[in-house]
Amino acid sequence: MDTVHIATIICPDCGAELAPASETCEQCGATTSKPRSSESKEKLRQLLDRPWVIVVLILHVGLLGIPLYWRTNYSLGTRLAMVIASIVYTVGAVAFIVMMVRRLIYMVFGG
Repeated sequence: MDTVHIATIICPDCGAELAPASETCEQCGATTSKPRSSESKEKLRQLLDRPWVIVVLILHVGLLGIPLYWRTNYSLGTRLAMVIASIVYTVGAVAFIVMMVRRLIYMVFGG
């Protein structure tokens, strides 16, 4: 394989050209290296501590989100409430889908 020499790199935030050894952008201050694993985990934990993220998880992933609910910094009672809400919502959604499919079958094929 041929050796490749990089003359410049591009800032992921503002698009400015930087020297290959630059770890931060001189224009916007963004880091050009990948975040460390611990930083990524901390960002995920901060994201999970926002109430709207929990609501979206409950509404879209239902029971599959339960492991994520336990990783939040909410109290035990709040986490249990999230799990119960997730279970109730998922069971209700599945029951509604089953009822609608049965009704559709009844309408199409008669009863």
